[in-house]
Amino acid sequence: MARGAKRARALIACATGALALLLGTADAQTQRTAAQADRDRRAEAQRAEQLRTQASAAQREVRALDTRLVEATRRREETEVAAAAARDRLAATQQNVTTETAAQARARSAFESSVIAAAFTERRVEPRAARASIVARALGPAYQSEEQRRRRALLAALRDEDTITSEQSVLADAQAAIAQERGEIVTMLAESRSTQTRLAREATASERRVRQLAAEARSLRELAQRVQRASARRPATTSTPGPNVIPAGWVAPAQGQITRNYGARQAGGPAAQGVTVRTNSGAQIVSPAAGEVAYAGSFRSYGNVLILNLDGGYALVLTGVDTINVRVGETVRAGQTVGRMTETASSAPELYVEVRRGDQPVDPGRWLSARGLTAEAGVRAG
Repeated sequence: MARGAKRARALIACATGALALLLGTADAQTQRTAAQADRDRRAEAQRAEQLRTQASAAQREVRALDTRLVEATRRREETEVAAAAARDRLAATQQNVTTETAAQARARSAFESSVIAAAFTERRVEPRAARASIVARALGPAYQSEEQRRRRALLAALRDEDTITSEQSVLADAQAAIAQERGEIVTMLAESRSTQTRLAREATASERRVRQLAAEARSLRELAQRVQRASARRPATTSTPGPNVIPAGWVAPAQGQITRNYGARQAGGPAAQGVTVRTNSGAQIVSPAAGEVAYAGSFRSYGNVLILNLDGGYALVLTGVDTINVRVGETVRAGQTVGRMTETASSAPELYVEVRRGDQPVDPGRWLSARGLTAEAGVRAG
């Protein structure tokens, strides 16, 4: 009988140990799954950020190539205008050479005729022959002067022809070089645009994967727990506070009036794990401390959600933000603008502020009150 009881107790102990081991294994498996999901999310966010950076660089390169292509086209048009002008000048110069040559030939022929006529006058003396001799002697100096002028003009025209021909050769080489450059730019432009499109598509896919990882969370609380890193991974920049104390050096994310305090219940719902602050329209939202963007985007029915992992192992959860200015994985400084409230609301917009450390929410009321935020009548600020 005693042995049976002892055996029963041993079996119960074994069963209890096995159950504890099973539960511990399941809990450890759950933690590993959540940790893996967080690692996957951060890896995808980092990859998306890198792809976006590369896509932006490709876009800048496309703009630079577009500018170069426009400049090359302008230079090509200038060389075409210069080449057309050179052709016109060459045609005019060649016409001038032809005209001067013909005039020179006619003048030489006329002078030779006058000399021959004067020679014949020496054999017979008559009034007509005497006049021819006088004219021939008078035309000699004039012809020589005109001949020299025409010779100089012809030589100048020939030199201009050589100069214009050389200029045309240079312009032709320049046009060929510009055409080659434009071809290379067009090719690089097509490659850069293709790269930009591919990088943007890959970045979009990575960002979609980040959103899918976030979609695995069923609530804002679970989302914050998923994206928050262990406090040991970031050294605290202030003295180590208690688990429920927000560092005194934090700045307020926005100025306004607290309309709903921490722990308040509304319509029998769960207790609020943060506070609601009524801000001015278009108010800037800043990071209270240095940290990293863990989540930035829409989440279920909460609208835009911004989660910052801050020094000391804290996570700041903000909802109600109209515009988010930072991306997942980006490092932020204390006081840096991370978002903006809406400017078109018919009433003052409201910002939900939740602070978590590990798995536990922290009452932000005292911290916000110390930063100048007042509580609405009937609301305890902290």
